Amino acid sequence: MNKLIRKNINSCLFFLIAMFTISSISLSAQKNPLELSISGGGGFSTFCLQPPVKKATSAGYSIDVALGFTGFLSQQWGIHVGLGWGLYNVKTKIDKLHTVTPGLIDRNRYLFDLHTTLNNYEETQKTMFLYIPLMVQFQTTSNMPTQRKKGAKPQFYAMAGPKMLVLFNNNYEAKLKSLYNAAYYPEFDNWADTQIFAGLSSFNGNKVGGKFKLNILVMLAFEAGVKWHIGKKTALYTGAFFDCGLNDNSKTVRKPFEHYIYAENLKDFTLLKFTNKINLMTIGVRVRLAFSPSKKETGCPYNRDYRCPSRYKIENFKP
Repeated sequence: MNKLIRKNINSCLFFLIAMFTISSISLSAQKNPLELSISGGGGFSTFCLQPPVKKATSAGYSIDVALGFTGFLSQQWGIHVGLGWGLYNVKTKIDKLHTVTPGLIDRNRYLFDLHTTLNNYEETQKTMFLYIPLMVQFQTTSNMPTQRKKGAKPQFYAMAGPKMLVLFNNNYEAKLKSLYNAAYYPEFDNWADTQIFAGLSSFNGNKVGGKFKLNILVMLAFEAGVKWHIGKKTALYTGAFFDCGLNDNSKTVRKPFEHYIYAENLKDFTLLKFTNKINLMTIGVRVRLAFSPSKKETGCPYNRDYRCPSRYKIENFKP
């Protein structure tokens, strides 16, 4: 319960910070440029396992689209917020999971150690999500944002900050090809693996599917690339991104694989806990088309470099 409360508090703080940021950007945008944007991206996704598991592979993909708002606090620094939709699909495969259950006693009162091997375990997570990025943007000043014009030299940019993913329609599948049991008898220095009645042999696995509850995944996001000026009020961002998850939404449904040492245990099969930490990681490319809204003129109605002082009327000026 305490963990759930802390998670909700952290989510509320994230939203409050986002709202405060938007308000700050709106005020600063009166003097500095702002951008409205639409973006799309995708790339390679994987689960980072800590500690690593031998003969384990994890691979998949992630795609997303988003609307964004960037307010520049200066000519180089800005804050980007947005709202997007995306999905990821990642499959993890593990060749073998081995565990030993010592000190068991058979029906003849002999002591033995049970060696269990789970063969060809696979799990797939398919998840749709809404996400809110809150990122700081830096860009070079080879062309100031206020000097947009077609054909201007490109700028380099970099962005970093947290993303909050609200996970829904979060499905998973898990399957195990087979379970193999062998008993080692220390007293006789011998093995037994053909007594099916005693659970010693090779047995068929199982396949299950299910859904996670609505959950929140927090990620750290990094992006960098080139900003191209394709019009007076239009820019195209092309860059590469890297997102790293900070928590595991599947943790609540996993059970240690050491619990599945007999074939009958597989009837209550679920995702296996085979490592301490599982973090989603995505690397890919993103394209963003940004527009600068029109602003009302605040200067003199004449072609001058100065602006009209507020204490004078326009009619007092001569061309």
